[in-house]
Amino acid sequence: MAQATRLNLQMQKELKLLPTNLPPEIEGPEGTIYAKGMFHMKIQIPERFVYVPSPQMKDVLVDVLLDCFLKWNIDRKLSTITVDNCNTNDAMIRLLLNKLDTSSLMLGGSMLHMRCAAYILNLIVQDGLSLIGDGIEGICDSVIYWTRSPKRRQKFEENARHLRVQYTKELILDCKTRWNSTYLMLSIALIYNDVFPRFAKRETSYTCLPYDYDWELTKDISRRLELFHIVTEFFSGRKYPTTNMHFTLVCELKIALNEWSLSSNEMISTMAKDMLAKFNSYWANVSVVMAVAVILDPRYKIKLLEFYYPNIYGDNSDSKIKKIKNLCYDLLDENGDIDESPIDNKRNSHILASTSSLAAQMKFRLSGAMSSFDLFVNNSSSSSKKHGNARMEFNHFINEGVLKRSEDFDILGWWKSNGPKYPTLQRIARDILAIPVTTVASESASSTNGRLLSPHRSSTMSGNCALQTILDDGEPNEEDGSCVTVGQD
Repeated sequence: MAQATRLNLQMQKELKLLPTNLPPEIEGPEGTIYAKGMFHMKIQIPERFVYVPSPQMKDVLVDVLLDCFLKWNIDRKLSTITVDNCNTNDAMIRLLLNKLDTSSLMLGGSMLHMRCAAYILNLIVQDGLSLIGDGIEGICDSVIYWTRSPKRRQKFEENARHLRVQYTKELILDCKTRWNSTYLMLSIALIYNDVFPRFAKRETSYTCLPYDYDWELTKDISRRLELFHIVTEFFSGRKYPTTNMHFTLVCELKIALNEWSLSSNEMISTMAKDMLAKFNSYWANVSVVMAVAVILDPRYKIKLLEFYYPNIYGDNSDSKIKKIKNLCYDLLDENGDIDESPIDNKRNSHILASTSSLAAQMKFRLSGAMSSFDLFVNNSSSSSKKHGNARMEFNHFINEGVLKRSEDFDILGWWKSNGPKYPTLQRIARDILAIPVTTVASESASSTNGRLLSPHRSSTMSGNCALQTILDDGEPNEEDGSCVTVGQD
């Protein structure tokens, strides 16, 4: 495989896809070799994969993670760990917290555990669909009938054109392990709902014609699944996501589920209540992080919480907003004590000793004295005063008003340029906005059958990457999101 990797890289160099001065390989942990990837003329250093021996229990996972953290020297630089929603991962995070130095984690590690939003949405929809399978059975059977052979497909298309129905999309059959395929099947079938009855008297073998009630229910369900489909694609399809981008969508989902649970249709109401129960368990864990992130967005600040929370929490909205503000104060107190400009007395002493000029020696002595004075003032300031200054910075930021909304707003660029004005908040924004809300591509988010790895998300070992490239006779395509499927043991 190593030879295949080198050969693949050499071919890319000859095609001038890579600069000729790049090293042919990169050495990773345990001597593993990783090739530099190339997608659309951009060089990407792939993320590292590590082997996890079976059985993949919490103790094994923690040992592997700690080993990686120590080798990569990030054990004291962790912000959050985003994982799938399962009991093993929950236990792993609890055990990991006992082995890490929690003084280096945000708020003592209380924000370390982040659940993957895409997987949660997948679980929510899967639960909902399991309750309404009988309601859409007639539609599914009809689609199965008319997609069973090319001849039937052709006949269906001809009849659609006779009825002057634009045949822009072919009927598709859903995959039981992908809820988004069920949504797509229903949404396309609805386009041709006037075509199906045309065959009722002409095709004696076609005995699964849906009733009007089935179409009404399908229309209702499809409209609701569309919202989850859009949100899932947004969560997983962004190349450069920041945490503040997701709060609005999650709030809209929460409000929508509350409304659906009051539906007069008992099947829709039952489905929504079941989905809402699953959603609430997720919302309680990550809404706080998303809320802090959106407060750090100068287009929204705390105004967006004041807009959404009354619809979500009703009379308890004020207490919920106060809880988020207190969390921000805790982060401010924690970051307000950080001194990012340490005084290098050793360097001054070294320069002083090596300087022969008396005038130069006096200049350095005065410089050292003033630096010591700054340190004295900093240390003599009470902790409460430091915290007060940081809180004043936050209150000034909140009270300054919001910026005009813009879809192409660069929040990272804004914080980079406004760091001198809000230094403590800038440090918090640097940590919070980088928290990954999801860990998977959108294809995997709607699947219960294995995992999918897109070129944007991760990479396999170098040998397998080279082999996959050779088998695909080309490079992974960023535009169509071509992916490699990884099976689970």
